[in-house]
Amino acid sequence: MLDVVALGLNGVIGTGIFFLPGKVAAALGPAAVITFLISALLCTLLVLCFAEVGSRFRGTGGPMLYSQAAFGPLVGFVVGWLTWVIRVTSWGALANALVSAAASLVPAAAGHSFLIITVLIAGLAAINVLGVSMGARVTNFFTAAKLIPIVVFLAVGVFHLRADLFTPFAPHGLSAVAPSTLVILYAFVGFEVLTVPAGEMRDPQRSVPRALILVMAIVTGVYLLLWAVCAGTLPTLAGSENPVAEAATLFLGPAGGRLVALGILVSVLGINAGSALVAPRCLFALADQGYLPRSLARLHPTRHTPVVAIVLSAVLAWGLAVTGSFVELAVISVVARFAQYIPTCLAVLRLRSRPDVEAAGFRIAGGAVVPWLAILLCVALLAQSEARHLIGGAVGILSGVLLYLARKRANSDDRPSNA
Repeated sequence: MLDVVALGLNGVIGTGIFFLPGKVAAALGPAAVITFLISALLCTLLVLCFAEVGSRFRGTGGPMLYSQAAFGPLVGFVVGWLTWVIRVTSWGALANALVSAAASLVPAAAGHSFLIITVLIAGLAAINVLGVSMGARVTNFFTAAKLIPIVVFLAVGVFHLRADLFTPFAPHGLSAVAPSTLVILYAFVGFEVLTVPAGEMRDPQRSVPRALILVMAIVTGVYLLLWAVCAGTLPTLAGSENPVAEAATLFLGPAGGRLVALGILVSVLGINAGSALVAPRCLFALADQGYLPRSLARLHPTRHTPVVAIVLSAVLAWGLAVTGSFVELAVISVVARFAQYIPTCLAVLRLRSRPDVEAAGFRIAGGAVVPWLAILLCVALLAQSEARHLIGGAVGILSGVLLYLARKRANSDDRPSNA
């Protein structure tokens, strides 16, 4: 179970928690803590749904596999397609975040965002073309680094909290709770990785739910404490681009602040490396299974890496990064993820009545309450999304449908006639 917990923590704790507290504080003040609680509740409900449906399958594939089994190949492909879109969009957001992290150490970096983003994405793409082991080693090298600035920040910051900074609690009212939740939810997503090996575990009935609950408890506790330190030590939190580094400078001094900022930079670089490793493999998997043209699954002649998928993913991530902001891309990524989450919740209900599907190793208590409550929360947040984000999500879904139908027709035309 410890391996699953570690996998979950690595998947969830990332860039968002370093850069987003200032954004939600600008809209809600100290009341932004409500967005953390709503995000934690929604993600807890969702991981339970992922746990049940994931425990039915021995193979990998996550939401794409679940949706395909429950609702057929069209829905499965669209979910898989959006998984790649989400990964690429998230990579673009993370590339933007690296510029903010670098600017905390070298302010002049903010004026060279185009160059930094270009070198970052091109470099990571090149590393992954060299081989999956090389990409994995780079990712693993940075994984532990993300915990260093958090541990130092929390261990010292809790002794410098100021009660006066928590009042007034809601200086701007609570009307911005829903849109702000969409922003902070980016810091909580990524839990999907926990359920991929669920069906292959020795005792999923016990280890999976325990691991999921433990991960969400740790993440929620760390995030709430980090928010408290930011809100209770940094008077200028509202709108801050890098609140963790700025707050650390106040109570650790310039040297301590630079140390934390360096840790954040290394952490963000590592998360970018992880995105560069995973995003192309999502596109490769779709092409390798025949959902997209086989040319997208073409391998490097000597390195045997999915070079076409890597280059295409990198180019699109670069385009998003240089034309969008971190917050904007983060919100788009969150909105698109609902197209994974809602079908997975529905798959829980659908597969319960399917005798041809393997029995669940773990079953959520309370019947249909948890899946429907998760769905209702997702829909409620989507209803508060800005029109352009919803339109972007609709375009992603429609493009997936059109690609599937076009590929299906092409495959049909390629079949020999019986005449």
